[in-house]
Amino acid sequence: MLDRQNQGPQCTACGSPMKLAAIEPSAPGQDLRTFTCPQCKRVQRHIIESTVTVAWLEPQRAIKARRENAVTYEIHDGRMISKPAK
Repeated sequence: MLDRQNQGPQCTACGSPMKLAAIEPSAPGQDLRTFTCPQCKRVQRHIIESTVTVAWLEPQRAIKARRENAVTYEIHDGRMISKPAK
């Protein structure tokens, strides 16, 4: 169960409030959050609904699209010749 005050879960082993250790993108609109217990060192992972993941993924998709559409060049006999993207 998530502790509403600090938005972290209580440790299922010892009941202490857990600390957020990592946030990773999961499915669109969801984060995979990793919490650790400072008392017993237990680790719990929770999928949380979040608009932050969508905001984080959009620039990543734009960067990937730019890379896929990028034009690279090679130098042959002092001339710059475009090379198709892979």
